[in-house]
Amino acid sequence: MKSFVRTNFKRAISFGSIYLIVGIVMSLLMSVIFSGTAAVASATTSAEVPLLVSQLFPLMIPLFAVIGSLGGLMVFVSDRTKGVYEYLIAYGVSIYEIFWSTLAVTFGLVTVVLGVSIAGNMVISLLMGGSIQLAMIEMLLIYTIPISYASTAFMCIAGMIWSSLTVRVPGVNSPVGISTLLGIGPALVVFALSGFLGYSGDFVLLVGGATLVLAALVVVMMVVANKKMNRERLLSDA
Repeated sequence: MKSFVRTNFKRAISFGSIYLIVGIVMSLLMSVIFSGTAAVASATTSAEVPLLVSQLFPLMIPLFAVIGSLGGLMVFVSDRTKGVYEYLIAYGVSIYEIFWSTLAVTFGLVTVVLGVSIAGNMVISLLMGGSIQLAMIEMLLIYTIPISYASTAFMCIAGMIWSSLTVRVPGVNSPVGISTLLGIGPALVVFALSGFLGYSGDFVLLVGGATLVLAALVVVMMVVANKKMNRERLLSDA
């Protein structure tokens, strides 16, 4: 299983290289914009504006993490279409193992996006004369990291099940393209509601609740897929 995950992780980087690059570049571009805005605001206005701007970046990262992690789902769809899972199933590999390996690959891609984005943001902020706000660190720990992993996990398992029930090939109109909406949806909802709640205890409860709901949905879908989905669903359409 470990070697399978390692191999598919390398393939996912190759398959979804464009999405991975786009997710990282967009996050770094937002870092430049927000850091520049905070630097200008700190020199011309009160200190509250830079503090507010520093909280916007952590709110946006989950959207980029979803985009950057599409390579894992692309590998799954491609392997199913080409009949790779026919061989794995013949050798006794279960649907549960196939799904979990894809989820592990997706988590690896999310980790790459988060690591580069967060480290890049801090470097860019310091180079532009800004500072690393404590509020941003708190937002990263409380909101960005858990929502990024929960949203992409939900997108990944939903996309795998959807792909297994269809005969579409990878593309914009396939589960790979449409499932992106399932990944960014929870982050957008929390992002929108945060505007009403602000950074408070209510916001923390909102993020925690959303993360738990997504995690529960992932577990339920994984169990149902392993027990109820016919093995023929993972065979090639050819």
